[in-house]
Amino acid sequence: MKKLIVIDSGNLQFKSIFAFRNNSAVPVTYTYLSMMFAYLKRIGVTLDDRIIVACDYGNWRRDIDPLYKQQRKALRESQEDSDFWQEMFREFNEFIPKIEQALPYEFYKIYKREADDIASCATRYIDADEKILVSSDADWEMLCTIPNTKIFSPYTKKYKIVNNPEAVLAQKINGDKSDNLLEKPKTEEEYNKRKMIVNLLELPDWVEAPIKEAMFKAVPKKLNISKLPFRTMQERLKKLYNL
Repeated sequence: MKKLIVIDSGNLQFKSIFAFRNNSAVPVTYTYLSMMFAYLKRIGVTLDDRIIVACDYGNWRRDIDPLYKQQRKALRESQEDSDFWQEMFREFNEFIPKIEQALPYEFYKIYKREADDIASCATRYIDADEKILVSSDADWEMLCTIPNTKIFSPYTKKYKIVNNPEAVLAQKINGDKSDNLLEKPKTEEEYNKRKMIVNLLELPDWVEAPIKEAMFKAVPKKLNISKLPFRTMQERLKKLYNL
């Protein structure tokens, strides 16, 4: 059974960064890989599975609504260790291209597209017997309306029970504190604008066009363990694929 697995890279990065703040003896990039391989081990993977790593690279939604997620960057910059966050992001920007050379996974980082957009396109347009989304982002739950789709939680290390994925979109439209969408739309124009930026089941054509193009043109990559940083991670990767 061929699986599609979409991993929320930003989710992994932030968990790794917070872990590093508590224990700087372990490199933040080591923790990133360790968690990724731990999740894939729980899921169970083969080299025939298609694994996509979805990365944030700015967002188009703020062009529609300037308040969207505005509080997150402001909060980081207001902290005394704001330089720390910049250093962490720089480290990951250098690290991701390195592991791209080693892993047969598809890393997508497209200007003004979020991981949400990449997960949406992958789930809706890529055929697979089983579609597994690895993220703690509740927004992704609405994608469970798509057949054969389920969510693996990085927190519980289990599959989420999503009883009513159809309700997630309605809840997001009415307001979402985590995205700084604090007020319920009052007019039809506001409603339509809110729906456009929160609906992962239907993206504007101009948003998904570059993502679909990249996915449809993707060429299968081979595993190159020797290029993976950290010897212990190389050994874990071998065990992951029974090599």
